[in-house]
Amino acid sequence: MRRMPAFLLTWSPERFAWTDLPRMASRVRRGRRVCDSWSCARSKQIRRGDRLFMLRQGAEPRGLFGSGRASTDWYEGPNWRGPGYCHYVDLVYDVLLDPARDAILPREALRAGKLARVHWDTQSSGVRIPDEVVAELERTWASLSAGR
Repeated sequence: MRRMPAFLLTWSPERFAWTDLPRMASRVRRGRRVCDSWSCARSKQIRRGDRLFMLRQGAEPRGLFGSGRASTDWYEGPNWRGPGYCHYVDLVYDVLLDPARDAILPREALRAGKLARVHWDTQSSGVRIPDEVVAELERTWASLSAGR
């Protein structure tokens, strides 16, 4: 079976106040289907079914706090930060943690083994995770989110 590509979507609380994150994380934790749309900058690679990981940047705690699947191919829309446009993807979360109350997969854990091959400090969403790293990332992520 061919593994679907995986991509990083980034969030920095210093750039975007995600006020409904606690409510959304609670709904995902209770097994509810939570859909969202997210900017993938100028990426034209993300397709429906691709694996997505949410990476918190900026202020601590930094690290992975969510995952899901793309429910659409990338599409163009108005830039969320002002004039111009950017690309977006719709997604459905399978795990969404609230970094203010939940333990996330810390940035330091992403520096070990195969995971160290990824440039985790990217400021842009839509970066593809190398295929040879995805299985290790899935195992590491599953060990954190197993009890959820």
